[in-house]
Amino acid sequence: MSSKADKKQKVSSRGSARWRAAQSALAAQAAEATLPASSESQAEPESLKEEPEPILEEPEIQKEELQEREVDVKPLFLSRAVLTGLAAATWTEEHDTILEHFAQDPSEPILTIFIDPCLGLKLGLGMPVQTQNQIVYFIRQAPVPITPENFEATVHFGTVRGSYIPALLRLLNGVFAPQIFRNTTWPESIRNHFASHLHRFLACLTDTRYKLEGHTVLYIPAEAMNMKPEAVVKDKELVQRLETSMIHWTRQIKEVLSAQETVETGENLGPLEEIEFWRNRCMDLSGISKQLVKPGVKHIESILRLAKSSYLAPFMKLAQQIQDGSRQAQSNLTFLSILKEPYQELAFMRPKDISSKVPRLISLIRIIWVNSPHYNTRERLTSLFRKMSNEIIRLCCHAISLDRIFEGYVISSKEDLQGCISCCHAWRDHYLQAVQMHTQFSRWGWVLDQTSIFAQVDAFVQRCKDLIEVCDCQFHFARWEDGKQGPLPCFSGAQGPQITRNLLEIEDIFHKNLHVLRAVRGGILDVKNTSWHEDYNRFRAGVKDLEVMTQNLITSAFELVRDVEHGVLLLDTFHRLAARETIKRTYDKKAVDLYMLFNSELALVNRELSKKWPYLEPYMAQHSGQAHWVRILRRRIDRVMNCLSNAHFLPHIGTGEESVHTYQQMVQAIDELVRKTFQDWTSTLDQDCIRRLETPLLRISPEKAGMLDVNFDKYDTLRGSFPLCLSCL
Repeated sequence: MSSKADKKQKVSSRGSARWRAAQSALAAQAAEATLPASSESQAEPESLKEEPEPILEEPEIQKEELQEREVDVKPLFLSRAVLTGLAAATWTEEHDTILEHFAQDPSEPILTIFIDPCLGLKLGLGMPVQTQNQIVYFIRQAPVPITPENFEATVHFGTVRGSYIPALLRLLNGVFAPQIFRNTTWPESIRNHFASHLHRFLACLTDTRYKLEGHTVLYIPAEAMNMKPEAVVKDKELVQRLETSMIHWTRQIKEVLSAQETVETGENLGPLEEIEFWRNRCMDLSGISKQLVKPGVKHIESILRLAKSSYLAPFMKLAQQIQDGSRQAQSNLTFLSILKEPYQELAFMRPKDISSKVPRLISLIRIIWVNSPHYNTRERLTSLFRKMSNEIIRLCCHAISLDRIFEGYVISSKEDLQGCISCCHAWRDHYLQAVQMHTQFSRWGWVLDQTSIFAQVDAFVQRCKDLIEVCDCQFHFARWEDGKQGPLPCFSGAQGPQITRNLLEIEDIFHKNLHVLRAVRGGILDVKNTSWHEDYNRFRAGVKDLEVMTQNLITSAFELVRDVEHGVLLLDTFHRLAARETIKRTYDKKAVDLYMLFNSELALVNRELSKKWPYLEPYMAQHSGQAHWVRILRRRIDRVMNCLSNAHFLPHIGTGEESVHTYQQMVQAIDELVRKTFQDWTSTLDQDCIRRLETPLLRISPEKAGMLDVNFDKYDTLRGSFPLCLSCL
């Protein structure tokens, strides 16, 4: 005797034969495009014929297996499953398990079968999460296990193709609605009540289905189409249902007529969206106009006219407005179409190149203003110019890369931001110029709401300036230039390592603040994002703290400065930070201290010059030694002055100008002292000595070709005196 598990395994092994039988039945159904009622009864005998004859076993086991085969409902489901590609799909044991669970568990309300593009054949106890092109559904109508005997009464099944809403509308209009409206067996009250709600549901479903495609379609109830108006008028309930449909038509037409206000008040739309709106509106209104002359609509109008319905007059008035609106939409579309090509060209241009195209666009809008019979109102022209501002902002946003800004590409990002600011300013300037020209040379007044037109442009310009400040902060506090960090400055002295650590700490704090700003909620370039102001102000507060820390760092770095050269080196290191107003005050103060060191150096040199008898080395002559000593003092202050002169980054301050003036006076005094020393020396000599100074010390040898001879004056050599020459000093 085999176990019960073995018996189940034998039954499941025959599932493949049943699956092939169900597939063959499915192919026949697809060819006939019908679902035969006896398909499940035919599928099982064929599968039993294909099965091999079982090995003779004991009679009890054969009876149990036969009972299990008789209660197998799988062919009943498979024979009713109609899906494209189902014949080539692979059926697995997992599918058997899900199908058996649905059949035996009364708490499961629905089973769906569909073919996923990636996963293949899928069975699910519920609707699929993702939209599928085709779905076969089985709905349990009673909480009982499903058997072959109760399958027809318990299971409701069908196939949904395409989108769910269009499929539902097709099913209701093609299958259920005709049967319900032709049914005369129901009680009159129940039939009227159900038909009224069904009409209302079909009207809403039709409206929703075509709104997905941007169209407006009127639902025409088919209940009274084959009846004469005189006969329909006698049925008050049917007349009320037709009035309900006309009320729904009136509501639809009102929505279409009021849709214009939505696009006119749209804050993010551009001129191309305006053109597209009028194109769709023209198509929609013309489509409604064609529907209003359909026989079904005219038939209902005639019925309600005989019934003297109060809803007919408002509907006819709106129908006339539809005709007028269609002509108006066609006119507006004709004039607005001249803007399409110029605005399409802007989509491929950089912000810095857009300004050259703005005058032509303004001229085209002026043409619409002057010549359009319906689009020349103040509100519509203001809205069109505001949409032009939105288009310029959108193009500028596409040219700005926030990732590059926050990744340290500060130089190129600032160029892009400056280009966007220049584009917005050029747009405003061209507009104001056009206003002036239009006012002077046209009889049409140009009175538009300028604040409304440029409100978002001004906000966007300020947002660009904020981002430029972010770029400057990265350059100042993090040494970012264009995607790369500059070298870390090297500080000398005992405090050099500590100053370097403090500088790195400032950079680390700045990067944390920058990361918080980058992760702000909402779009940074979205001018309607009011949270940006809070986040940016928080970032600015952090930057102010870093400015105070930098001021303290500069002050501590200058504590050990004892000479001008060292001070100039430090000021060169902190020069990039001097662009910030707060740090600039400390920077200028340290520049004043630097010039004070220079003044101290000048004072020391002046004190040395004021000595009556300077110290000279014993081997130096009196006059030449004194001149050499004075020249050394001048080289001392010249070296410092050259260092200051080459420091182009030093600010121009009054103290510096005074120091330079003192230096120039001291240089003149030194030069005068050297000349006076020379004159004092020459006064002790005769004229021949002065003349001998022009004699060269070397000459070409007259005796040996190509050789040089010493050309010392023999007389002066014997006397032991040496000439004094200013050039030798």
